[in-house]
Amino acid sequence: MSLLSPSLARVAALTAALTLSGCSAVYKTTGWFAYDYAESHAIPFTMRSDDPTLVCNQSQALAETLLSFSDVTYEAHLPATTLYMMAGSCAEAEAHEHALAYLRAFDSQQVAAAKDARILEKRGYALAAQRQYKAYQHMVAEFTEPGAECPDLDRDEEIYWVLGILAGVQSVMSDLRAEGAVGVPKDIAMKSVRGMQCVDNQRWWGLPQAVQASVWVMLPDNAPVGTDPWQQLQQASAMASDAGVRMAHAIEVTIADSSGDQQRLKDAIRRHAQSLEQTPAAPDYRLLDIMAHRQIVAVSDRMWTEATGSRTPYDQLGTFWDDKPAAMPAFDIDDLLGGE
Repeated sequence: MSLLSPSLARVAALTAALTLSGCSAVYKTTGWFAYDYAESHAIPFTMRSDDPTLVCNQSQALAETLLSFSDVTYEAHLPATTLYMMAGSCAEAEAHEHALAYLRAFDSQQVAAAKDARILEKRGYALAAQRQYKAYQHMVAEFTEPGAECPDLDRDEEIYWVLGILAGVQSVMSDLRAEGAVGVPKDIAMKSVRGMQCVDNQRWWGLPQAVQASVWVMLPDNAPVGTDPWQQLQQASAMASDAGVRMAHAIEVTIADSSGDQQRLKDAIRRHAQSLEQTPAAPDYRLLDIMAHRQIVAVSDRMWTEATGSRTPYDQLGTFWDDKPAAMPAFDIDDLLGGE
């Protein structure tokens, strides 16, 4: 038996409906505001950041929160592309630390610690691959799968296309290191090469050329006759140095590391260190430059740890344990006697 009269019951029902409708409208408005704020302000501000740790924390906290509004509005693929890519780099950085722990434990014959560190390393790369693949999928959902026709991109959209493609390539590499735990399709790499040709090489810091050359190094039969892929990589890195966004450097170092050529790898790391001294990071993309730098430091740290048991000495990136000591200037007794 109802405690309300029929008329009061109808009023109560109408009030409840209006209240629920009002909440839905508020949620939608809040979602639209959040999406617009993320695209117009939060992400550009983050790109100028010089603190990747803070950006990691922000990306990991904000990604799921922002996308929860997709239940009442639409799915924000563009912010999601950037947030998941950044969150993937956070997991990758943690995996690097576990890799160093493994090397130290293995060298000191701590079997259980080495085994545990290796497990954590693979888990970290699996998480990185999962996040990076999500970034790629959001980019595809917004534009199209790279590899076929180029989408119609305006200048503001190109950055999401470029970052989404890079996230796709990173997801393939992270999944390989995790022994295929995520199942990222490996054909993303070739699709990404073709997709990068849709944007201007000069404007995007030599990245299209670096991605293309990296595939030619790994699959030399695909390279045009007379083309030197390593020279192409160095040219792309030089372009990245001039721009102050050294993501092509990270690609060159990664490919040189995979090739097993220690001398080429050391040379690429040295050129990166010299570039940092000569050219500051581009203000609008400082974070991307720092992320590339961190990837290169991670490779250097692994090399140093394998050789010496500890990572790259502080402020010594570009030097190596087996470098010859710099020649000291000849001692001149006249300097002490004030002679000319």
